[in-house]
Amino acid sequence: MHVTWVRTLPRWGGAACAVFGFANIVSAVARPSEFTFPGIVIGSAWAAVGLKGGLPLFASAPSVVSSSEKIAQGLRTIRRRRLIAYLSLLAWLLIALAAFPQLPEKFIDTLFFVTVLPVAAFFILWSLSACPRCDHSWFRMGWPRLSDSLSRCHNCNLGLHDAPPANGTA
Repeated sequence: MHVTWVRTLPRWGGAACAVFGFANIVSAVARPSEFTFPGIVIGSAWAAVGLKGGLPLFASAPSVVSSSEKIAQGLRTIRRRRLIAYLSLLAWLLIALAAFPQLPEKFIDTLFFVTVLPVAAFFILWSLSACPRCDHSWFRMGWPRLSDSLSRCHNCNLGLHDAPPANGTA
């Protein structure tokens, strides 16, 4: 999977995110508790976004294929990522209903974080997918609007169920 980092943050914003991330890591390591692992993971994510200057963009199709094939394959990838994200949320709910009542109270925080982490990863992978036509983010970066479509590229308006042209041009 090809990942590119989009520099969307100003230099001061990237520095602030990196400092915040490193502060989370140091705090988590300095005072070990049940939140040590979550603190390190979340701090590392903030630091990576800050050092790279923005969020990653995950390619939805390889760029070595023809344009229409790239669009078709990319749309299938985005639809599959969306389905996996929603199914993982449903699976998490079922696991939480079954496991949380059986656990001692001191393990609930850790189990919550460990089980939510894959769900969050699937949603992040879907939400940071690149459009196969314009290679920009499928979803709007920054503050989402209620009027934003989840089934159309916010940049080129390609629909999630649009078929690419048969002649190979896009």
